[in-house]
Amino acid sequence: MRAKTRWTVCLGALALAACSADVTGTFADSAGITRYAFSADGVVKIQVLGAEVDAEYRLDGNKVLVSSAQGTVVLTRREDRLYGPMGLVLIRQYQ
Repeated sequence: MRAKTRWTVCLGALALAACSADVTGTFADSAGITRYAFSADGVVKIQVLGAEVDAEYRLDGNKVLVSSAQGTVVLTRREDRLYGPMGLVLIRQYQ
C-alpha cells in the first residue's frame, strides 16, 4: 500500500472514531430547564425543573436510548447536540 493511501485510510478511521464518540458529559437546553448528565457506565441523571431522575442509556448508531421507570426516550445525536421529542434540543456543556 502506498504511503498516501495509508495516510488517507488512517485519516478516515480517525474521522469515523470521532463521529462515533460517546455522549459522556452534560447536555442542557438553552433555557437551563432540562439537563442530562451521562456517565461512562451507562447511567444518566436527568434534571427537569429541579426534579432529578436516574435512568440508563445505550447507544445505537446516532440514537441515544434513555430508559427509566417512566419509559424510553430516543435522542438523536448530531455533532454536539441531542435532539428529542417535542422540539427538545440539548447542547453539550463544556466547562
